[in-house]
Amino acid sequence: MKGYIRKRGKTYSYTVDIGKDLKTGKRKQKTRSGFRTKKEAQAALAELINNVEKGSYIEPTKQKLQDFALEYLEKSYKNKVKASTYERLHSLLLNQIFPWFGNIGLKDIDQFLIHQFYDEKIKEGLSSSYIQRMHEVINMLLKIAYKWELIPKDIASLIEAPRLMKKEMKVWSVEQINEFLDHTKHSRYHPVFYLAAYTGMRKGEILGLTWDDINFEAKTIKVNRTLYKIKGQFLLHEPKTKHSIRTIYMDDDLVKVLKKQKAKQNVERMKYRGVYKEHNMVFAQESGEFVYPSAANILFVRYIKQTDLPVIRFHDLRHTHATILLQMGVNPKIVADRLGHSSVKITLDTYSHVLPSMQQDLSDQFSKVMKSGQNVVKDTKKA
Repeated sequence: MKGYIRKRGKTYSYTVDIGKDLKTGKRKQKTRSGFRTKKEAQAALAELINNVEKGSYIEPTKQKLQDFALEYLEKSYKNKVKASTYERLHSLLLNQIFPWFGNIGLKDIDQFLIHQFYDEKIKEGLSSSYIQRMHEVINMLLKIAYKWELIPKDIASLIEAPRLMKKEMKVWSVEQINEFLDHTKHSRYHPVFYLAAYTGMRKGEILGLTWDDINFEAKTIKVNRTLYKIKGQFLLHEPKTKHSIRTIYMDDDLVKVLKKQKAKQNVERMKYRGVYKEHNMVFAQESGEFVYPSAANILFVRYIKQTDLPVIRFHDLRHTHATILLQMGVNPKIVADRLGHSSVKITLDTYSHVLPSMQQDLSDQFSKVMKSGQNVVKDTKKA
């Protein structure tokens, strides 16, 4: 393999043959300059020749991160995930990652540059969970680039994920939930809020329910899809994990709320007869159209501000439901199943703030039983 070194001004450069172009058959050369001494240029040339001869040399790509990411998303990633997942990732790239990395070449990105990006996002006040999501996306793209031999080094393995800081969870008390539900009892969205508070379902799961999912006799709700609104279109997809597909049992009060909702919807169906959009949704607009997920958020906050209640997010109704169940002493495994968590660990990690008081109550209850002499252990020897 031929290579030579030359001096250009005050620095040195090398040029070396690295084989032939498979398409044109012409000789390919690699030139690198900017070495301060001839010895540095010789060492770099020797390393390059060694890598080429071992077959480990990778020609650095001239692609920018933005061009590579868009190409990968369109040709590969898009075909492997749900439309909603694709849109969320695409939005994250456009709004956060591309403005920072877009004009930087893929080959020029290293772990120091990425950590600088994380530091700036932290200073901007973005949540640690959001920055963690950015880390996951950048990590994925760099692993793909390395796997496809577009970059010579596995940069992804050198990146340290930003520390995940848990935000203090905001939940309501039983009294506060009841106050809110009483305040909204004449609202069209009252049944939506009621279902969130009484089942812990996610907003998209609630708005994705059809009447086929409701069994009044068995008092069950089957959760098997989520409503999304993407680029002006409504989409019904399976929940994000298989554990989110679940059956939730209702009490008599919730049954009454849903039966009232069905009766009201039948009236609206007659009112808009001929133009009513029949999607069989449990929650729909007066004309039968899907409910805008953003509308539920906006009205939720508006109704809170009409009261003296502390402001929480719609999703915090789910946290409130889980917190109350755990405070009641319900088995965490049952709570995990009701929420659609993939493991009890997720439930316990998410609601760790509840555990200390639970342990204190448990200790007090155990002490009372021991002092009373009451036998609470069943005799397993009896057949």
